[in-house]
Amino acid sequence: MSQICDAPENGRFQMLSAGGAKLRVYTRDLDLSDVPLVICNGLGQSVEILFPLMQELHDRPVIAFDAAGTGRSDVPDGLTTIPQHAAMLGELLDQLGVQQFDVMGISWGGAVAQQIARDQPDRVRRLVLAITSAGGPGSWWGSPIAVSEICFPWRYANKSYGDFIGPFMYGGEAILQPALFREYAENAIRPSLKGYFAQVNALCCWSSIPWFGQLMQPTQIIGGAFDTLIPIANQMLLAALKPDSSFRIFNAGHLLMYSHRSEVGELVTEFLDN
Repeated sequence: MSQICDAPENGRFQMLSAGGAKLRVYTRDLDLSDVPLVICNGLGQSVEILFPLMQELHDRPVIAFDAAGTGRSDVPDGLTTIPQHAAMLGELLDQLGVQQFDVMGISWGGAVAQQIARDQPDRVRRLVLAITSAGGPGSWWGSPIAVSEICFPWRYANKSYGDFIGPFMYGGEAILQPALFREYAENAIRPSLKGYFAQVNALCCWSSIPWFGQLMQPTQIIGGAFDTLIPIANQMLLAALKPDSSFRIFNAGHLLMYSHRSEVGELVTEFLDN
């Protein structure tokens, strides 16, 4: 999975230093007056995976980045925690001159989004959490196939194998329409094993359960009813911990941010604009 997708015409990539590493950052329409949306991506995923979803966000200013060890960003020298990832994101935003922003965390990126909302509450206006969890022992693990692939990511070593096993990891429509998963994964960039396992370790050592309900930002939670990677029970827990949040369940698996991107884009746009 190494094909590279060019940045859309209205966006640009740049390399910025944060936390002792150079990270690849994508920005779009930052010259507009609207509050930008920062997107924190999933485990091992690069910015390119997000382009179809970004198209559904229309003219909204967007910032996305390859987390340390993924895409074209540097591999971290040592173990990197979720709070450190959130701090690196804060540094990137400082360099971009962005003071206030909305943040959307997808899957693994949901941990970073929650953490920066806690650590820098005055900067985060609204929070969107999609197909993610609160981490820690109180979360629900995915199917045995999903767990084994998280621990032993052979899918990145062989594209044919990745196209085969991916739908069984994601569940829902990915199983029924494997061509849809292959289309989604076409532009993924293979992460380094060191960077990938650093991300896994960071999430395994983190949890927001003790403090998630104390976050003050308006929060939209999005889940997939047939998600076999991060089961819907995880998003139900987040909603229970923060009763004032909004919660939307789609009839989809872990692919929903791609397969239902038009509906998700409409939901996110409405939430951020209110």
